[in-house]
Amino acid sequence: MSPELRRNPGLSMIGIVAMVIAYVLAFTVLSDTDMASKFENGVAPPGTDVAGLRVAAVGSIVAAGGAWVSVVAGRAIIPIVLVLVASAPFALLSLFTLQLAF
Repeated sequence: MSPELRRNPGLSMIGIVAMVIAYVLAFTVLSDTDMASKFENGVAPPGTDVAGLRVAAVGSIVAAGGAWVSVVAGRAIIPIVLVLVASAPFALLSLFTLQLAF
């Protein structure tokens, strides 16, 4: 078998870890008390670190994209399926976090 077609378990593991990081960053935005206030009132209270929350929201999407690239490059079926299953709820979660952050 040629070296180009071999499976790389390291890349697959990095992809799974990147998806976990994507979820952690998204839940960071949702668990912020200022974002709960913004959800209830429509505006963030004064003194809210909006820039950090925006970086976390966009960073979660970047991490999820990196997870996809990594597991596809790893060429192992089970990690690809795991990231696919994790991506379905993450799509809705990321839309919600982007709406709160911006």
